[in-house]
Amino acid sequence: MPDIDTPYGSVDAAALQSLQQRYDTLVIQQAVDLLDKIRARCGIDGRRDDLLRLHGMAHTVINGASLVYSTDDLTLVEQADDLIEELEDWQLVLERMLLALRPLQDLRSQSDDLI
Repeated sequence: MPDIDTPYGSVDAAALQSLQQRYDTLVIQQAVDLLDKIRARCGIDGRRDDLLRLHGMAHTVINGASLVYSTDDLTLVEQADDLIEELEDWQLVLERMLLALRPLQDLRSQSDDLI
């Protein structure tokens, strides 16, 4: 089936017809909600700081570098465990988001494939 023009560009007409019958755009809003939950739970900048702290701790323990962070908080392993657990949660959320969005790639115009 040929392409069809939409306000947001040309799309594959057959794919559009299929998605109109089976795709619920609410999944995109749900992806936004999932992202908001990640942001509210831990803040991206906070996790960046946690990764930098882990690097400093590992650099001290593994490479013998000078202490950069206090030793009064989490241990190296506890810091790593905490980050790994959080990132695994993010991974699950991001995989759900990808599954929700991938069907939209089916709309790719046939003329885009020729380029």
